[in-house]
Amino acid sequence: MKPQICLLGIQKFAKDKQVLKQLQEQLGDKFIKPSEIIKPKMKPFCFLQFSDEDQKNVIVKLIIKNFVKLIEDNPELKLRIGEVHNENAFEKQLEKKIKQQKQNEDEVKQFQEKHQNRDVIERKDNELALQTAPLYQVKYEEQVEQKMAELKKVIKKLRNQFIQKNGKEYAPDWILDTNLIKLNDPITCDEQFRFNYRNKCEFTISYNSQKEVCVGFNVGSVQKNNDSVEQPNTCPVTPAVAMEIANKFQTYLQSSKFQPFNRQNGSGVWRMLSVRKSDRTKQLLISVSINKDNLQQDEYAVVCDELMTLFSTSYGEFSLQGLLLMHSNKLGQDLASSADDTKILFGNSYYQEIILDKKINISYNAFSQNHTPQCDKLYQVIIDLCKNKKITKFLDLCAGSGTIGICVSDQIQDILAIEMNKSSCEDACENYKLNNLQNCQIICSKVEDVIKKVAQDLKSFEGKQQLMACLDPPRAGVLNNVIEAIRTCKGIDHIIYVSCSPPQVIDNLIQLCLPQCKKNKAPGFKLVNVTLVDMFPQTSHFEAVFYLERDYGILSELM
Repeated sequence: MKPQICLLGIQKFAKDKQVLKQLQEQLGDKFIKPSEIIKPKMKPFCFLQFSDEDQKNVIVKLIIKNFVKLIEDNPELKLRIGEVHNENAFEKQLEKKIKQQKQNEDEVKQFQEKHQNRDVIERKDNELALQTAPLYQVKYEEQVEQKMAELKKVIKKLRNQFIQKNGKEYAPDWILDTNLIKLNDPITCDEQFRFNYRNKCEFTISYNSQKEVCVGFNVGSVQKNNDSVEQPNTCPVTPAVAMEIANKFQTYLQSSKFQPFNRQNGSGVWRMLSVRKSDRTKQLLISVSINKDNLQQDEYAVVCDELMTLFSTSYGEFSLQGLLLMHSNKLGQDLASSADDTKILFGNSYYQEIILDKKINISYNAFSQNHTPQCDKLYQVIIDLCKNKKITKFLDLCAGSGTIGICVSDQIQDILAIEMNKSSCEDACENYKLNNLQNCQIICSKVEDVIKKVAQDLKSFEGKQQLMACLDPPRAGVLNNVIEAIRTCKGIDHIIYVSCSPPQVIDNLIQLCLPQCKKNKAPGFKLVNVTLVDMFPQTSHFEAVFYLERDYGILSELM
């Protein structure tokens, strides 16, 4: 049996990747990635397994050494090493994880078998196209039907998990009968925007199946020692200008004396190409990622000059707004994006997009929706929800560059955003100025640290104020303490929860909706309606907008 440790004090709603990311952030560069991590669902602990005893001992010493600092930085963390009393505990949890993975694979296989004999759009069949856009051969109407069916499964899972954790006797009517949850008509994509729509494309630099240097998409796996890439020319969702830039860069790299970065041993230089573009402003932002540790100073200077010469050309109707050179020596796919690791070779570190007639400067490392026309529709759903409830105050949580708040600012009296990333807050302030907005402001902080005071301040204005909180978190949702802070915040009776991966935020939704008790010190919310927005045509992914209202029931005061 490989050596393992048990970590106690893990937040029970956290997932494997969230725990791993938190450990990496807290323990720093000396952290050794375990060969396997098992975080049992809804349990306050996790197992870490290592390839040998030395790696295990390094982590144990690192956790003990950093224990005081960890607690100071995160008072609620309570991280500590526990004893593994049951030697079979890890194997049982690993068996569950493997079983779940196999179940997911079986569902994908069943879906593919279901569609293989249907009438399909006549397009060339190839491995890369199916990997990047697995539904591109399925008629669009059937794609939407499949996604609506998946959303209904999410609501069913929400019901079942709620009852499993709390029992039917504590379940509200809308949980017992999910037909009470209004499932709105899907927001579909107009025909002209269903292909080649991505406004951000990231291309890996490696070797193709013929061992030639290639700039494209992964069709292999680093874990399986097969990380080959293929050109993006057959990808149904990649725009022509991005393909043009990738092909131009590939021609340059095939004559370069420097090799692509090896994500397993750290040798080589060239890592990744990123192309961001706007069809509305016709602006381009190009970023090249390298490992400059394997370059001499004079070689690095030559690379900078050659890249400026290569990319400082015409791209038809598009103009180059900025060219950046980024550095990362991390193994795997991880890339650094800090200002210290980024050099502006030309222009600016951002490009400009227009969303619902608002100008938005988007930095090279900032999040943005990858389908601009559908983003308009997504934000319009949020605006309509606010209009229907006569919302006057809007609380934009995990706000990023402030885009949602900016886009709803014409319809709402006051916008207050909360974002913990300093550079994102600076971007938001610049975007407020760019649009001459006087009713928007942003606080640089963690949501859980300031939300109660912020909500109280917003409610203290004269007259009755209707406050809407909007949460648009990363794919995996947010941690338990963030949801708890929102749930127990007096003044927040309306929530819009936007998710690009609805199955992964079921735990967040359940926690918001749990009935009031000694443990859950506030009346829960009820899920009123859900809207599907097809943000990712030709793929199985979609965006969902969950609207929730506070369900006071019998008890009307927060405990």
